[in-house]
Amino acid sequence: MASLRKAWHHHGLLSLFVGLWGANFVLAEVALQEMAPISFSVTRFLMGGGALLALLYTQRPAPSSNEPSHLFPQIHTNDWPRLLLVSVLSATLAPWLGIEGLELTHSGRASLWLALGPVLSSALGYLSDTEEIGWIGFVGVSMAGLGTFVLAVDGLRPEQAFWAGDLLLFSALLMTIAEMHLIKPLVAEYGSISMVALRTTIGGALYFLIASPALVQEPWLSLSTWTWIAILLGGAIGVGMGQWVKYRALNVIGPTRVVLYGNLVPVATLLLAWLTLGTTPSGFEILAAGLIVTGAVCLQIVDLRATAPAPSDPQPELTS
Repeated sequence: MASLRKAWHHHGLLSLFVGLWGANFVLAEVALQEMAPISFSVTRFLMGGGALLALLYTQRPAPSSNEPSHLFPQIHTNDWPRLLLVSVLSATLAPWLGIEGLELTHSGRASLWLALGPVLSSALGYLSDTEEIGWIGFVGVSMAGLGTFVLAVDGLRPEQAFWAGDLLLFSALLMTIAEMHLIKPLVAEYGSISMVALRTTIGGALYFLIASPALVQEPWLSLSTWTWIAILLGGAIGVGMGQWVKYRALNVIGPTRVVLYGNLVPVATLLLAWLTLGTTPSGFEILAAGLIVTGAVCLQIVDLRATAPAPSDPQPELTS
């Protein structure tokens, strides 16, 4: 009975965060009306990085008399090139391109592109012989691929003109998927939380330098309350603490159920954008959402042979 209550505790937190992650897409769309995309992205990214560092600090091993406690592990020299590449891809370029893409589309479409990530990652793992996919998984990949095609065609329509934003979001997605596979040996060697926090620190510092000219020009004192909520709470809670909620749930309810909650984020985003901003999804977007989400569920939940990417793998900054 105690274990059942503990499981429901994690289900409740994940359900809450599905709404928070969806709301963060909507809040980002609101904030971009007042701020330059790169300014908003880097400030929220730094909030999330600060939350991850605080989490890492609380979970560091206690210092012993023979050896002091370190916030980050000692990285071997031959692992630094991979770590730097991972940091630039996932913590500098991916959030930058993602937020620029969101400005050219809307929150619902951005969340749909993100939902495609685990499917593409599993397909890449299958092609590189690191993951297995059964026949139901192939059906899921096919459905998600068809949904992607529908979404891309919808963006090319003259009345939509979302193709540029779609291209930026897809590029950010590809970088994040590449980073997921590149970081795996580092996670195995040094641990997931420490690696995510370290790549966030390195990439975030570079991102801050790139964004500094835009940051200086922002009217910080005149920003609305909702924009500050998007920066502070969206960054610290959505980007940072959201990862912590996933980590805690893994050992109790399992990776499969955690991934399922992630697949519900596009649905929550489309619904919240419709209720709060009046953004009515097109028929193509609804069709694409159904195909991509259903395909992801088939691949990650129904297909028992498929090995879904670990939910603790770094996600694009726009997920929050």
